[in-house]
Amino acid sequence: MFRDRSLVPAEAVRLLALGALMERERRYGELATEIRFFTQRIVGPSLDLLGSSLELLRIEGLADTVENHAEEEKTLLRITPQGRALFQELMSAQLRAPVNDVGRLVLLLKLRFLKLLPPDFQEDQLDLLCDVVRTERARAADLAKEYGDSAIAEWIRFDVALSDRRLEWLESALEDLGVTV
Repeated sequence: MFRDRSLVPAEAVRLLALGALMERERRYGELATEIRFFTQRIVGPSLDLLGSSLELLRIEGLADTVENHAEEEKTLLRITPQGRALFQELMSAQLRAPVNDVGRLVLLLKLRFLKLLPPDFQEDQLDLLCDVVRTERARAADLAKEYGDSAIAEWIRFDVALSDRRLEWLESALEDLGVTV
């Protein structure tokens, strides 16, 4: 993790792997394919996201083998208690603003795996995401004001409107948890 407790790219990949195993047991090859698919669709091809081998999950005791197979890619994996603990720690990481490609990946992972957390942790994560979106919105609104009615200001106002929609969604999710917004 960085000093501000936000995830480095390799930890984002680890969060994705552990979260996928939290959802259900998976074959090694299936897990590798899912990680590659998800990260490339969000960030695009990136050397930063060529995480460490999934084999490290087993070596570090974060996942174990349910069923061995002669072909490694068909070996069935499941998450261990240590893996669950690390998953929760990674899910509680901060999110940096402004949100870059890796930050967007982490944000989407937090949303994807939110349902796997206890309600109080879900609330904390939704609050964190609200704060990040509010910060992004404030920056964009400030910048749009600076450029008046120019083309760049119009474009930036799209970002402001998108932030407003995201805040509405996040606040609705908080209300679904019984939190008064």
